[in-house]
Amino acid sequence: MKKVLAASLAPLVLLTAPAAFAYSPSCTARISALQAQIDAASQAGNTGKLASLQSTMTKTKAKCTLEARDLHAGRKVRNGQREVLKAQDELSKADGELHDAQAAGDVKRISHAQRKVAEKQDKLREKTEELRSAQADLERLKG
Repeated sequence: MKKVLAASLAPLVLLTAPAAFAYSPSCTARISALQAQIDAASQAGNTGKLASLQSTMTKTKAKCTLEARDLHAGRKVRNGQREVLKAQDELSKADGELHDAQAAGDVKRISHAQRKVAEKQDKLREKTEELRSAQADLERLKG
């Protein structure tokens, strides 16, 4: 009886979900696939599988809300900003080491420091591009 009741209430819950639960196309596909598996487990009387799938459905819906996507996108931007600042700091330190090596006139140290500066510049470019991408994603989500 509980299985039948749970299976009959699931579509009702999906239909009455508030507008805050607007899902992206990929989330809708995942939710539909999970619902099909839930229906199959319910019809087969597999209560263990049904409970597991329902838990997965709850987690999927939570991750797929627009709010959750916005929070994730905002977090990516903040992390990107931190990474850019860190890369800038590392480049600044490498520049300082290069300056020290040049002042000392040590050819070997200069060569090593130049390679290090080039690596840090590449890293800064990479982190800056990742930040720009994260910012663009956030702007797209905001509409």
